[in-house]
Amino acid sequence: MMTLVSLIAGVLTAQVVEDLGLQFMFEKLQSEDYYENQAQDCLKRLQIFIEENQVTEENMELLASWAQKESNVYVVFYQDVDALFSSDTIPVEEDAEIELNGSGLPYYEVALADGTFIKAELECYMDAQMFYVVDIAGYTMGGMVFVLLLFLLIHRKIRYINRLNEELKILGSGNLEYPMTIRGNDEITGLAEGIESLKNSILDQQFMKDEAEKANMELVTAMSHDLRTPLTSLIGYLELLTMERYADEMQRQSYLNHCREKAFQLKRMSDRLFEYFLVYGKRERQYQFQEIFCESLLEDLCNSQFFDWQEQGGSLSCHIGEIAGMVQVDSEYLQRVIDNVLSNLKKYGDVTYPLEILAEEKDRMLRIQIRNHVKKQDSVKESTQIGLRTCKKIMEEHQGSFGWYREGDCFTVELRLLVVS
Repeated sequence: MMTLVSLIAGVLTAQVVEDLGLQFMFEKLQSEDYYENQAQDCLKRLQIFIEENQVTEENMELLASWAQKESNVYVVFYQDVDALFSSDTIPVEEDAEIELNGSGLPYYEVALADGTFIKAELECYMDAQMFYVVDIAGYTMGGMVFVLLLFLLIHRKIRYINRLNEELKILGSGNLEYPMTIRGNDEITGLAEGIESLKNSILDQQFMKDEAEKANMELVTAMSHDLRTPLTSLIGYLELLTMERYADEMQRQSYLNHCREKAFQLKRMSDRLFEYFLVYGKRERQYQFQEIFCESLLEDLCNSQFFDWQEQGGSLSCHIGEIAGMVQVDSEYLQRVIDNVLSNLKKYGDVTYPLEILAEEKDRMLRIQIRNHVKKQDSVKESTQIGLRTCKKIMEEHQGSFGWYREGDCFTVELRLLVVS
């Protein structure tokens, strides 16, 4: 396209230059001053020829050779009204009757070497080489316009390519945050967009890797600290029981209760470790989905899943809308989601408020909300939210979603499952 535009511009420029040159030449040729000057110059050259060759009335045929050399002059010589000969070397009969200057061309008197005067009728033409000069000028200007315009158009693209090359060097040096220049709408722009997309993909992978490494370090640090404390206590109580260092049966039972509590604490920590690998590692097995009625799922959720919550003194408030479809779930993985939600309820839930379960089926999605108030605590426990991210990943594998948000002291967990029929 750039070459075609430049070629058209070059051809038009050449045409314009030629037209202007020809117009100038014709205007100059039609000028009386120019014609008179040309005629005077021609007469001077003729007079010089006559003097150098001593042209007289006896050898006037020599004038024919001069007329042939003057390619841009038409001349007819006369003597006593009778035509002698013309520049095309065709002789005129002496008895031919000619009207002097009948063609309307001006004539001039010319003195021969012996003093005899003859008359010369002149018509001067423009040199044919001038037309060649005009053509060359037109072609030259057209070629220059073509080359310069093509250079300007291509130079802009070359400059863009050089800029992309410099930016690639910056990316190659390790600065992946440097943005690529996206300009235009052609193949080079597509290449720049591809490089930008590749760079962003590498940044995303690097970010995910950094996040995984950060979470790994946090988990290792937390687990090394958390495991050491209950293990030390568990070993101490077991040593006391082994050596029977207790005052009575009541103290022995107290030691056993402490051992049991520490064992469950270690189990919870191992569950956290499993959750971490579920989020950042590979699944240990494929999901095994089966279709169950939404009504059965919600009935089990309201009647048996939150039994521990009721054992702690909490109450349930279930609000179920019209549910008629079926969902595809893996019971084991879905149970892990419910266990995680229950674990968070035991930590942060306030049993003085009822646990609300709201469910409805809308737009082929089963929406379940579990809502409760957060109890007031003296110290704020920091959480990596690995359990919540585990639930989110499991629900996404079920073609659903998992979300949580807090409004004041009210905490809400929302599960969404795709209704298949």
